[in-house]
Amino acid sequence: MKQRIFNFYLENEKESFKKILNFIREKKIIYIQNKPNKSDEFIQKINYEGPGLILNSSGSKNKPKKCIHSIQNLDKSAKFSGEWLQKQGFILDELIIYNTLPLNHISGVMSFWRSILWECEFINISPQLIKRTEYLLEKTKANKRLKRKCLITSMVPTQLYRLLSSQNGIKWLQIFDLVWVGGAHINTAVAEICIKEKIKICPCYGATETAAMISALESNDFLKGNKTVGEIFKDINIKINEKGIIEVKGDRIGIELLSNSGLRSFKNENGWWESGDLGELIKTNQSEFLNVLGRSDNAFTSGGITVFPDLIKLKIKKLILKENFPIHNFYISIFKDFEWGKRYEVILYFQKDINPTQIIKSLNHLTDLSSEWERHERPLRWIPYSKSNKKLKKGKNNWKEIT
Repeated sequence: MKQRIFNFYLENEKESFKKILNFIREKKIIYIQNKPNKSDEFIQKINYEGPGLILNSSGSKNKPKKCIHSIQNLDKSAKFSGEWLQKQGFILDELIIYNTLPLNHISGVMSFWRSILWECEFINISPQLIKRTEYLLEKTKANKRLKRKCLITSMVPTQLYRLLSSQNGIKWLQIFDLVWVGGAHINTAVAEICIKEKIKICPCYGATETAAMISALESNDFLKGNKTVGEIFKDINIKINEKGIIEVKGDRIGIELLSNSGLRSFKNENGWWESGDLGELIKTNQSEFLNVLGRSDNAFTSGGITVFPDLIKLKIKKLILKENFPIHNFYISIFKDFEWGKRYEVILYFQKDINPTQIIKSLNHLTDLSSEWERHERPLRWIPYSKSNKKLKKGKNNWKEIT
């Protein structure tokens, strides 16, 4: 069976929704990514009966993976998130879903898919529009159906932080009856702002492997100071294993696509999928809430997306060797960032006989080359080693690569 890889770009995302539906009707397999990749040609050889979607995921440990979901998995995800809303009094076909996430993000796909199954209105907002809060607020208020409908949206913490940085962004968030926020922890300072401004935040937890949300916290609980990611959805079982890692059992966990075109279940022999996150289950007033404590590997979250340092340093090493940069060593320094959660910079050890002009030229070239990387993978800065940053060498995030 001939497969079809569907690549899309943010500027034609509106047409992408229509194309996805057409491909699904034709029982095709759609690989949704934000740019074409020649190394992904092996996907054409997979033995999987469509229709289905392939998405890149970072939910599992140690490295990103490719995840295949059947349409039935998407249906189940939409069904149980819908039941969670109905439990709170929402009427599904009276909703307006505002989607701010790109289609290569599982929650961007699920926002669209929920609107189909719930038979409600769907409005796509380009992620770039989050930075233009005055226009975003005016455009949303111009929708004459707002007074007759309930508004919901989903976003990652980075988008939330950007919106909170302006009064127009805060006013836009206040319009919504529910704002799901997932992909990373909401820091305490941001949570306090949302509580003060009475923004109806619903922290949630899920992964590409689980077809998005598997738990969510009601906004009333959030506003009262509950710091968890909520109660587990009806179709999902969660346990914390002996290593403190969150494990998930359910009927909507995807299948891993291997680099040799083979397929492998994400679940173990007992039906459990091991996530990349540490967590705990907290019982309060006869309810059980999930609390996420952090990653179980050395990965970190940047802009709501998981970054794997081991893969980053391999990428940097290949770049240095390929371009023959006069660099004999480097290390990565990770630091906290209010908007992104965490970011990193690269400290470079140049060869001793290199003059300042060559160093500047190399730094500029590195910046140009890395600008083509995914945004969450780009270093904030390339820094030549000097005595002023010598103390960074002793940090726990010191990964030497070239010797």
